[in-house]
Amino acid sequence: MGKFKKMMESSLLLERIDFYEIASQLIKKYGLKSKIKMGSGKNYGEYIPETDTITLRPSYSSVKEFYMTILHEIKHALDAKRLGTKKFIKKYTQAGTMAQYDGLSPYHDNKWEKKAENWAKQEIRKYIWITGFYLIYINMLTFNLIIKI
Repeated sequence: MGKFKKMMESSLLLERIDFYEIASQLIKKYGLKSKIKMGSGKNYGEYIPETDTITLRPSYSSVKEFYMTILHEIKHALDAKRLGTKKFIKKYTQAGTMAQYDGLSPYHDNKWEKKAENWAKQEIRKYIWITGFYLIYINMLTFNLIIKI
């Protein structure tokens, strides 16, 4: 096996292993103490306010997908911290019920989900830049810029 191929395979492996560590660093950066759980399933990620836990997949199809997921869940954790867990759960559930009452999706049309998604889109600009054919992102562990073709 060629040197370049070995390097690329190990680089991809490291990137997947680092998801947990990068998520931990981001959570700390936003002043949170949320726990991280690596799970499986169809969801990209999930925030459980009762236990202040963010569940993530062990792998993602792209770095951007991972950052969008963790930032989205961090926004939920920030809202729960700001409002208090009980109040956040109540407001989140009410918004889902109202959407469903209007014949919409209690998840996709929930205003708290839309806020978290929009916030993640704004925040991701701090960590990832897409220019032409290059994806440039900051490795939160080493604070090095990484360029992918």
